[in-house]
Amino acid sequence: MDKVLIIDDSDFDRKMIKKAIAFKDDSLEFTELSSGKSVAALIALETPKIAIIDIRMPGMDGFEVLDVIRSNPDLCDLPVLMVSGSEQPEDREMATAHGASGYFVKPPSAADYFSLGRDIYDQYLCGTSS
Repeated sequence: MDKVLIIDDSDFDRKMIKKAIAFKDDSLEFTELSSGKSVAALIALETPKIAIIDIRMPGMDGFEVLDVIRSNPDLCDLPVLMVSGSEQPEDREMATAHGASGYFVKPPSAADYFSLGRDIYDQYLCGTSS
């Protein structure tokens, strides 16, 4: 079963991303974290098919979490998507510079999360089932 890791300090955003992707494929297994502090240990135990990480989080921001993931040679091919409320080109460029596979802007409304979930599923999960 494919696993999806979602790291976001916002309960609402984690739940909406999960619901939106699960709407496309309810066989996926989700792991949700509110911070990236334990990501290295978690990924060492079970590697997800994809990681979706918020950029703006207290303590350890999404770029730092991405750096931890990318520092592990076993995870160099893991798709890591960054999500943020920011549409600033600098954030997208920084995500790319840190090794992100993609960048998505968080939707302004709950209904728009289903479009985000569809895009993530179609681009990164569709046809990848183990």
